[in-house]
Amino acid sequence: MNNENDFKSFGKNSIVWPLAKIAHPENISVGIETQIDDFCFLYATGKGIEIGNFCHVTAYSFLLANGLIKFNDFSAVGPRCTLLGATDDYKGDGFIGLKIFGDEFRNMEIGDIILEKHAHVGAGTIILPGVTIGEGCSVGAGSLVTKDLPEWTICVGSPCKPIKDKPKTKQLEMEKVFLEKYNNNQLKL
Repeated sequence: MNNENDFKSFGKNSIVWPLAKIAHPENISVGIETQIDDFCFLYATGKGIEIGNFCHVTAYSFLLANGLIKFNDFSAVGPRCTLLGATDDYKGDGFIGLKIFGDEFRNMEIGDIILEKHAHVGAGTIILPGVTIGEGCSVGAGSLVTKDLPEWTICVGSPCKPIKDKPKTKQLEMEKVFLEKYNNNQLKL
């Protein structure tokens, strides 16, 4: 089990459950009041992983960095999500997977994955390198995200596409009230 001192930074009241597996915690920043569940695997090579405030990485999720994986405040991924900041080329331009081949014989696609504020990703979703999930975007369970998704929309499918707009006023108002109570210590978490 990793100690919070092993991390690049680790915010107050955050928790990494003991059955989570963390590789390269020195490349991981965790904000306040954030939770990483049991059975998650965070592999923070390359640019690493940044998880903001009030975020949740749910059980059995897999985060493979190399490109930056960044969760902005209030964002979350559901169970069994896979975020790939790097992937091998499957078009035949390189060998796949084994480190023994070295970089000369591999062709990797590396890209940042950004979850903007209030982005929520449903269970079993796969996100490929170089994707930004817009502010307030909700991604339906089992989706395959291959390109950027717009803010304040509901998106589903394989490949994932927007299907309708999502209202933002209520959620942003709730955030404002929550933060006021939280900052005034009126909210008991």
